[in-house]
Amino acid sequence: MSDDKVIQNIISDCEADRSVRDSLNRRQFLTKIGTIGGAALTSIPAIAQIGGGRVLTPPTQQENLTPVVEVIGKDVWEEDSLNEDAVGQMLDEAMLKLTGREDIKEAWRDFVLPDHRVGIKINPLAGPKLSTHSVIVNKIVDSLFSSGVLKEQIIIWDRFEEHLLKANYPIRTDDGDVRTLATDLKDIGYDDTVFYETEKDSIKRRENESTRSNYSKIVTEHVDVLINVPVLKHHDMAGVSGCLKNMAFGSVDNTRRFHGRPLYCNPAIGEIFENKVLKDKVVLNIVDGLLASYDKGPTYHEETTWKYGGMFISEDPVILDVLILQTVNQKREEMGLGSMSKYANHITAASGLGIGKSSLDQVKLEKIEV
Repeated sequence: MSDDKVIQNIISDCEADRSVRDSLNRRQFLTKIGTIGGAALTSIPAIAQIGGGRVLTPPTQQENLTPVVEVIGKDVWEEDSLNEDAVGQMLDEAMLKLTGREDIKEAWRDFVLPDHRVGIKINPLAGPKLSTHSVIVNKIVDSLFSSGVLKEQIIIWDRFEEHLLKANYPIRTDDGDVRTLATDLKDIGYDDTVFYETEKDSIKRRENESTRSNYSKIVTEHVDVLINVPVLKHHDMAGVSGCLKNMAFGSVDNTRRFHGRPLYCNPAIGEIFENKVLKDKVVLNIVDGLLASYDKGPTYHEETTWKYGGMFISEDPVILDVLILQTVNQKREEMGLGSMSKYANHITAASGLGIGKSSLDQVKLEKIEV
């Protein structure tokens, strides 16, 4: 087992929860999760239908459709290595399609201005194989720089230094270049004045018996805008680990208390994301689906990953999580496994908070292949 305490807790909590699930029959389990406030079963059908193709919600003609792009790279994998040029082309083509621009610099300026301090939130939890790929992050940095953002205005970040290092993101603190920072670094830390407080949690999993989760000073003090770059992967206790979970639980402390039954991270994920330090600052979400996982997440297991070779891109984190869930469910069906929709109520809950849209009828999804 890993010597990383956070990873140990994740594995332990997942195993404990899986054991309880296995001991319950379907009716008992659905009855239990149906009693959760804020995550009623009325939210399940919309997500459950996604696995079969799309959400059957009547379209509203007056609504502006949110642009969403899925890009697949035909030549992105060369055996077990990524083709960096192909990844770069994928991101360029997706950004042009998303914005309708003909110039890639103008496409990036639709989201980030030259004077912005930019935080790139990655997911490094699963080590070098299943974390946000550096080839995507490097391409984002180069694109921002080309569009006028100085490198010293860019921070690549996550909560934990140990996770960044294990995912091959060395800490960099030089003020004259791109920085790579962790919230648990001595000079960063959490903001005592900006926090999420709730007793809707597991009392025994609280840190220092606290009902507060404080936001990282990276999001409260150090950046003006955020680019969210999660991984397309399964999560045993939240269905999937996508845009919402990566940003919400990656931005605050004391999150273990929200995992496992009966909450399954809901409503905490949406309510944490709803704070203006996240909701108003997240301008773009780029889902790394180059390598994806369909089971045993959020940690890496070679036997449950596959080379999806794609990315999803949108301003809207909710609809991207819908697509992540759909993709994971489809792969699980291929592998003879059940749907994860019943564990992912946080997606529709976040939509209810106005964070994004959870119906594919409310977006303009364009698929491209490069």
